[in-house]
Amino acid sequence: MIRKGARHAARLVGLVAVAGLAACGGGNGSSDIIEAEVSAADGGSFTDSSGTVTVVVPQGALAADAVLRVGNAIVATGADDPEFASAAFEVSLKRANGDDVALDRPIKVVLRADQTPEHPTLGELSRFDAGQWQRVDASFYRASSQSVVGLSRRNRATYRVTLRTLQATQGDAVARGRTVLMEETFGNEAFFGDVIGLHTLLDNVSPADAVALGVQVDINRLPQSVIDLMTGSDLAAKDAALGDPATTRVLLQNDAVIGVRAQFDGFGNMVGAGLTCALCHVTVTPTEFQLSTGATMLPIGEPRFDGVPNSSIDAGTILSLTPFVQNLGDGGATAAVLQSWGPGNFDIRALPDNALDDGVVNPTNNPPIWNFVDLAEQGYLFGWDGLFEDDGSNNDALASQAEAVYDLVMHGNGAFGTAAATLPAELSVTPPQSLLDALAQAEIDQPGNDITAGKLLDLQAWMRAITSPAPGPFDEALAERGFELFHGDAGCAACHQSADLTGPGLFTAITAPQGGLAGGIKVPSLRGISHTAPYLSDGSVPTLDAAVAGVLTVLEGLDPARPAFSDDDRAALVEYLKSL
Repeated sequence: MIRKGARHAARLVGLVAVAGLAACGGGNGSSDIIEAEVSAADGGSFTDSSGTVTVVVPQGALAADAVLRVGNAIVATGADDPEFASAAFEVSLKRANGDDVALDRPIKVVLRADQTPEHPTLGELSRFDAGQWQRVDASFYRASSQSVVGLSRRNRATYRVTLRTLQATQGDAVARGRTVLMEETFGNEAFFGDVIGLHTLLDNVSPADAVALGVQVDINRLPQSVIDLMTGSDLAAKDAALGDPATTRVLLQNDAVIGVRAQFDGFGNMVGAGLTCALCHVTVTPTEFQLSTGATMLPIGEPRFDGVPNSSIDAGTILSLTPFVQNLGDGGATAAVLQSWGPGNFDIRALPDNALDDGVVNPTNNPPIWNFVDLAEQGYLFGWDGLFEDDGSNNDALASQAEAVYDLVMHGNGAFGTAAATLPAELSVTPPQSLLDALAQAEIDQPGNDITAGKLLDLQAWMRAITSPAPGPFDEALAERGFELFHGDAGCAACHQSADLTGPGLFTAITAPQGGLAGGIKVPSLRGISHTAPYLSDGSVPTLDAAVAGVLTVLEGLDPARPAFSDDDRAALVEYLKSL
């Protein structure tokens, strides 16, 4: 292990090496691989003879005409350095008299990599700054030329390509956490069964109706009799089974319905039911079955623990059909509200006996679960309202959020936010006293705490073990144009400013949140966004095209002087998002 002092010494050597290069390279240019005069009005693109380095200076980027110099740099490595995939190059722009020249727009630095990154490893540009290599937030990997494009407003800096692998936890806790995700209810059968009567609904619902509402079925837990039936040639028998609630009971008895845990008495009667987090956060790879209507894809298959949310699950409609809601005697008003949430959405403040109840209909969509190690290092806020944040000590914000969800939203027997809580709440704000009083009263009304720290921390380990999926196909040239717009004229990076395209602050302009969300919605990370439709915190936008068009319309409305974006611009931004 290298001592801290040794690392600092290595970085100091690196600084000296860069400084020495600049001192000897600025006189006659003998160490420069690119030296060119650049017109401020015209800009230009400049490449070395080997095609390894290209610097593009846009028109109007320079405050004055300048001399571009690119030279090889020697920077000592340190223990904390990333994995390099190119040599280091110093890029400088100065006036002819040696004075610095200001940059009004970013320049583009393109370095060819000597390795091809494979997801979840990303090719990025790093800059040597303050004695260490730091990520250039605006990086784009150009696979066609095995090079990395970076945008920079530095008139002098040293760059190189680095390979960064998205971080993921490992170990036994991850497997245990997956089990918690799939199995644990923390006693919420007392609510979903005894109060809501979910089991009564399930006892009378057919598999066809269930899958139409987004329910997923684990094919590994199907009894052999059901597998033989579904893969057989008797189409009439398949149709009958899919329309028979008795088949649903068989699936539930075998724990094959993901996210639902039913209870049966000794006579096979369903007497209760609880829910797990998997209902909204696990999907399966659909299987094609031959039915009387033809080849049909059904959500029956291998569970995919990839962090992609279940955007098909219509939890509001399922709840609206339970005896509790059906017997309220309000003329169907509550059922209509629940059904208005739509697939993939849930109003965490809506269910009875919830201390978070705000009296406002404001469902939010099921978010993806990935890249939480990297995001936490960037100060990421968890929850759409950004309520949870690592405290800098325990750094268990994900586990703290899970405790709140299990207790307040899923109605497990917990004590979040009180002296009897399982974990110290890791919050980004101090809760109002009214909420603290409501949490304390809830504990008085329903004392006890079945939520255990070990399971919360195991679930957190599982969430930290997932990285975003690889991007699907996209038009590289168009995506690079969108990359430049995103970090330039479109202004998207003003909010999505970090290397994983998130940022600080809460905002109200995009979705106009109300009630408990009136303080604003966090800036979500955009990596993996092509896998997470529908979009925005309320899931109101079905496609990336519509999301980009909608956000740009909002921005244009906030700033009437902003130039309108063309259809080509919007298409380029969409293509860039697909590349993430």
